[in-house]
Parts: sequence; structure tokens; C-alpha cells
Amino acid sequence: MGPPRHSLDTLRPLSESELNEWEEAYAAVEAYLQALRLRNRLLVAELVRGILWRASARRVDEPEKPARFLAMEEALTEVAEWTQDVLDVPLENRRLAARGRLALLLAGMPGQWQGVFLTPAPWPPEFVEAMKKSYLAAGPHFAQLTMVPKPLELNAIGSGAAQWWETMDRRPIVRLMFIGLLIGLIGLVVWFFLF
Repeated sequence: MGPPRHSLDTLRPLSESELNEWEEAYAAVEAYLQALRLRNRLLVAELVRGILWRASARRVDEPEKPARFLAMEEALTEVAEWTQDVLDVPLENRRLAARGRLALLLAGMPGQWQGVFLTPAPWPPEFVEAMKKSYLAAGPHFAQLTMVPKPLELNAIGSGAAQWWETMDRRPIVRLMFIGLLIGLIGLVVWFFLF
């Protein structure tokens, strides 16, 4: 969960813009943890504090990155690594995917197990078992489906037009007569309007 018992005495004096930047980082990490349904404000504040300390330590090596970016990256990494350790399953790209977040919720972490969230091992066996069952249940279940084409159901006009089209395909003489009649009608209309 991060370095224990950091005091504010070790912080160097921060400018007003740096304070605002870290306040935004705090709000972003806090919102992320609340999106995971952590409701205990004391626990959330403690977790955010640890994440921000690690982000500020990284900021020394990566000064070009914004504090909010570093803090969220640390939060995502810590939650993913903790979930990976609890599940004893490697997560894709060391990231907590939707399946891992769903497992947290299905295992009842927000309600029953908030106190063990992001804590080091050992975890209660009931929690670990619930997480593993939830992770397996959160996976996709593929069912084999067969798709059989069904005939189109047309109304009376559509049925008549379909029969007429089939008739024209089967009997070329009817098609030629229809095309000739159509050209004749177009010519008659043009002659009527122009003369």
C-alpha cells in the first residue's frame, strides 16, 4: 500500500501551481477508487496518499509528465498488480481489465472486503476464494449458434413485384415488351410536354 507514515515535513515547498496540479491528481485518483465502489473515506484518503507519494517519487525522474498522469498511472498499476497477486493469474499487459474489475465487484469487495483492498498478503482465504470464483465467472461464455436463412415475407405489393420480376427473368420476350412499352411511354410524355 505504499510507504508508511510519510509526514508533510519531508515535502519541499510547493508553488501554487504545483499545489493545484497535485490537488487535481488527488481528485483523479480519489474518483477512480470511488468508481471501484470504495466508500470508506478514510481508507480512500490513505490509499490516495500512498499512490501520490509514489507518483511524486516518480516525478523526480520524469519531470515532463503531469502529476495527474503519473498518479493515475500509479493507481492503475497498483490495483492491477494487487489483483494479479490475489488471483495468482497474470493480467494482460499488467493492466486490470474489465473482467478484473467485475471480479472485484462480484466478490463483494466494496461491501464486505474494503479493508483488504490493496493490502499485502496474506488475505482472508474466503476473500481469495471469492475473487477467484468471481474472476472465472466474469469471463466470456461462448455458445455455438447456427443461423438458418429464412425466406423474406413480403406484403401483397412486394409479392406481386417479386413474381413479375421472376416472370421477366424467365421470359425474355416479356422483358423486351416491357422495356419497349416503358420507352414508348417516356417518349409519349416527352412529346406531349415539348410539342
